[in-house]
Amino acid sequence: MQLSLFQSKPPIVKPAHAPFGEKIRSVLGTRLPEAAVEFMVSQIQENPINLKVVNHRTSKTGDFRAPHKNNPARITINGTLNRYAFLITLVHELAHHHVTLEHSRMLKRFSLRRKSRPLPHGKEWKAAFRRLMQPYLNSGVFPSDILPVLIQYLENPRASSSADHHLSKALKNYDPPDTTMRLEELPFDAVFTLHGRRIFQKKEKVRTRYRCICLNTNRIYLVSAGAPVMNQSAIQ
Repeated sequence: MQLSLFQSKPPIVKPAHAPFGEKIRSVLGTRLPEAAVEFMVSQIQENPINLKVVNHRTSKTGDFRAPHKNNPARITINGTLNRYAFLITLVHELAHHHVTLEHSRMLKRFSLRRKSRPLPHGKEWKAAFRRLMQPYLNSGVFPSDILPVLIQYLENPRASSSADHHLSKALKNYDPPDTTMRLEELPFDAVFTLHGRRIFQKKEKVRTRYRCICLNTNRIYLVSAGAPVMNQSAIQ
């Protein structure tokens, strides 16, 4: 009988991949209202999508990219959003996903009759957004100061929840404390910074935006009334 001086290596056991539902739950569990987590997991499982939580972006809070070539459909959400804003933004992007899926099904079903692509925030998206949001419209998910404002907003949702003054203001109550304020709260001719970069001076209101002069370049911009800005006097 021969004895080996070397011990044989134990077989390498690869960890089993976590079920898709568990992966979703691990990503969203701490970012959504507790009562919304399980239903959201089931919604995503029904129509799977590549979901990614990213760092703060000043230009947008969420993004949807339709499948292209070998790349699957993808949603990105800012991880800095409070849990109520995160839920609304995620459902907003899922509505885009559902509209894209339905459009693809229609093309396959009626291949001889080309159907025009739905508008990004047209009637199909509005209907999908309202339908997907419906299960969350209760006091177990949203607090009393957000729920009625959200229900009113859903009657005719805009491209961004931040464009709705009342909803944006209600959601901001649950953001971490910061030193910013809404542009509309500043007096006429006030000097402020936007995203801590360029310096502006506030001028007259034009519908839902304010005409602002960039003091760095002397160019004129229209800035949303609800834009988070910092009063120049507060940072001197």
